[in-house]
Amino acid sequence: MSVRATTTAQVVGASSVGVATGLVVLALEHLVDDVLHEIFEAPVWVPALTVVAGGLATAGLVRLIGGGSSATTEVYVEEVHQPSPTIDPTNAPGRLAAAFTTLGSGAPLGLEGPAVYTGSAVATVLRRRVPALAAGPHNVLLVAAAAAGIATVFKAPAAGAIFALEVPYRERLAGERVLAALFGSATGFMTMAAFDGVKNELEVPLVELTYGRAALAVVLGVVVGAAAIGVIWLIGQAGRLSGQGSPWIRALVAGGVLAGLYGIGRGIGAGSLALRSGNDVINWAVDGDHAVWLLVAVFGLRAAGPAVSIAGGGVGGLFIPLMAAGAIVGRLFADAASAEDLALYVTIGAAAMLGAGYAVPLTAVVFIAEYTGQATLIVPGLLAVTVAKLVVGARSVSPAQQP
Repeated sequence: MSVRATTTAQVVGASSVGVATGLVVLALEHLVDDVLHEIFEAPVWVPALTVVAGGLATAGLVRLIGGGSSATTEVYVEEVHQPSPTIDPTNAPGRLAAAFTTLGSGAPLGLEGPAVYTGSAVATVLRRRVPALAAGPHNVLLVAAAAAGIATVFKAPAAGAIFALEVPYRERLAGERVLAALFGSATGFMTMAAFDGVKNELEVPLVELTYGRAALAVVLGVVVGAAAIGVIWLIGQAGRLSGQGSPWIRALVAGGVLAGLYGIGRGIGAGSLALRSGNDVINWAVDGDHAVWLLVAVFGLRAAGPAVSIAGGGVGGLFIPLMAAGAIVGRLFADAASAEDLALYVTIGAAAMLGAGYAVPLTAVVFIAEYTGQATLIVPGLLAVTVAKLVVGARSVSPAQQP
């Protein structure tokens, strides 16, 4: 096959997996959102009971029909480095059902993990069923599918493409897969937009870039980097615990702890922020006056919650959980610096924690611009993310990443 024919086949294949991944991920996202709305509109004891039941249901699904593993994004990261396909797509229905019982019960993990895993399974199936669309190395379609998953979940096509290229490594990009990433991300995003439309996830006031704000962004990067080291360590410990002992006992204990964290959050006036999506935390950090002790408490809840979920065998991602923790650090920093632009430092803190914690600095900077619709955030974001990554060094929440 000629180079042009191979490239054309890759583009068509990338577009195909982009559409298919976008449809599956969009359906899962709507289902989770609808269920969570009902749960958190119910009496206060319902979410506490649901998160325990969800953990047990997840353990059963993973053990019986999910292939015995809760891994999502890590499946993609590992698969990219394999010389030939190793994913068993027959595990995908069970793994995705487990993602629903995890996220739909309120566990504080992210949807991007199941989205990336969905794309990996879709790419594997397409490669087997339609070999003509699978020209070249097997990981071409994988990259396209992962990009589509991120673009669909976060309405961020550029960040989706960059994440798919960046996350397999800690210090470099899978640059030879650029076309696949771009087409996969674009078609996944367009599939989502056809159903949900397009809007910014977080509305923030227009920000004027000044040298003072740039200098504060550098200092914030140091602070977030130090906090990220602790978060990465916590997630690492949780990952080690996730493979020990009975999955039923781990799920029951984790569910009980999450219910306890939820109860603490309600008791201190933080509502349901200990559970649910990290987007709620970011919005909360931007709005209103919050006491320092409450911000510190919510940071603790949001750092502990994802770790507990992982230790208990939950199926979900860390993209938004990292951003939620960084948003709280950014708000604490803004208050300490008596800064008026709270949204600026909240969003930059979120980006810095994501970029440093997941070793995806480019993704973090581009994502925050798409997330808010403000390109002016790119420069302070670059400064904060770069400094935070320097502080963190080679650490990452993803053990499967290669140098």
